[in-house]
Amino acid sequence: MGGATSECHQKSAFVSASLTCHGRQSMKVLTRVLTGTTLVTGLFSLVMQSTPAFAANTVQHVLLVSIDGFHAVDLEICVAKGTCPNLEKLTDHGFTYTNASTTKPSDSFPGLLAQITGGTSKSTGVFYDDSYDRKLFAPLCASGPGDEVNLAENTEFNLHSIDGGKSSSLTGLNAGVAIDPNNLPSQKVSGICTPLWPHNFIRTNTVFGVLHKHGFRTAWSDKHPAYDIINGNDPDTQPVNGPGTNVDDFFAPEINSDLSAANISLIHSVGLSSTAPDPTPISGDDFTKTLDGVEWYDGIKVQATLNQINGLDHTGKIGLGTPRLFGMNFQSVSVGQKLKGDGYVDPVATPSAGLANAIKFVDKSIGQMIDALNKRGLAERTVVIVSAKHGQSPIDVSKRKALDDGMVIKGPIGANFAFDIGDDAVLIWLKDNTGGKTAGAVAALNGFAGDTGIGEWLSGPLLKLSYQDPAKDSRTPDIIGIAKIGTIYTGGSKIAEHGGFNEDDTHVALLVAHPDLKERSIDTAVATTQIAPTILKVLGLEPQELEAVRLEDTQVLPGLFRERD
Repeated sequence: MGGATSECHQKSAFVSASLTCHGRQSMKVLTRVLTGTTLVTGLFSLVMQSTPAFAANTVQHVLLVSIDGFHAVDLEICVAKGTCPNLEKLTDHGFTYTNASTTKPSDSFPGLLAQITGGTSKSTGVFYDDSYDRKLFAPLCASGPGDEVNLAENTEFNLHSIDGGKSSSLTGLNAGVAIDPNNLPSQKVSGICTPLWPHNFIRTNTVFGVLHKHGFRTAWSDKHPAYDIINGNDPDTQPVNGPGTNVDDFFAPEINSDLSAANISLIHSVGLSSTAPDPTPISGDDFTKTLDGVEWYDGIKVQATLNQINGLDHTGKIGLGTPRLFGMNFQSVSVGQKLKGDGYVDPVATPSAGLANAIKFVDKSIGQMIDALNKRGLAERTVVIVSAKHGQSPIDVSKRKALDDGMVIKGPIGANFAFDIGDDAVLIWLKDNTGGKTAGAVAALNGFAGDTGIGEWLSGPLLKLSYQDPAKDSRTPDIIGIAKIGTIYTGGSKIAEHGGFNEDDTHVALLVAHPDLKERSIDTAVATTQIAPTILKVLGLEPQELEAVRLEDTQVLPGLFRERD
């Protein structure tokens, strides 16, 4: 991970240091191709028994990087083709988990919460950033109980402005100040209507709360101020009616704000900058509508992360010291997968020029972070974890089929329909789920004359195998539709989506790197929920301090700690 030493002189688990660069690269590709065979499985078992991992007590920092949409195959291809040299350097001193899965549903909220709680929707109670709760009310208790819970740009004072309507969300240490409590879902406490903040909506604590309790500083950058949810449910220390405070430096410029000259100027006027060139403003679009726009947007967060590595706050103006846990979310790859004319050019995940550019940008950004760690002398004391909240489906864009969920889901259910969220899966809540009404709704969907886009319906006992009982839990959907590969519920032009249960949605990249680690590719099935307990153990804390870890018996990632080898 960094340094001027050529990777040809680094000794790996299987490759002799005397091999040439060309020989090493060929062996790398061959090893990845063979992963999963009996021969390689046996070799990996031998290496895991004989090769020590890093000494955890030397690590003082964890840099967590989440790349929306980044599949395991995206990492494999770019390393094999040499188009992501900085990620490749991390694999030279890292464990690549080739069979990692994110949550089901694979939405951004549960996907990130998995990495920082150690749990799935079953524990966190969070199924999507736009969901439903049978006990909650609309903002200001305008309707309910039983209402939509939408925690995205809609919660802000001004969703058109990159600062959410509050300039202090960019210049201060808590982007949550851009959340207007009048836009939040509501609950009634002793008969009084009160807003429910995102950090109180989640049902469990997070790594940020655990670290805060131990006096460690943390930081995170993401796409909406509503990511206040990452502070976690911590009623003893967190505000009831105000932004959470477990994350010491929370930065979240609004990605769905206008791609306007005013927003670009606003970033410059408050003293912030991006590592990417200013994009061309486009009236009526937001930062997800062009690759130049989203790379500039992501570059703001990259610069914030570089400032934090250098011991400053995200603005680069206040000296606070490098956080113990910090990192950011990238949107560029996800946008490159969705935009019409970009995505993948064939069924085997060859990226288009636009998507390749987005991956190159992310790789360059990660390289800047690694360089900054090296210059600060922090590389030996930092574990870098790279993964994704979700994948994107379909990779084979010829399978894309766009449907209107209002017509093919809401329509067949009729009057008992309460709410659904459909991207490339469908989560359905009913007004009344008693007395066989759920089975009746499934029968109506199966009897629909048209194409619902669904290959399998989960309800009743099938649904309760993975989630809480919707008859008893206010958050759990009554019905989940697992879509046929290629189904997207949209009226727009996007060519891929996430949130679903298919391979393209859930099979994500996962890489853990540190200079002491020797290159290893592990094909054991793992989950991104295992990142959270691994973070705590790396930093010398007890994973069992995470409530979801206890509830779901989540283990640390295999192979990283000596006592588990």
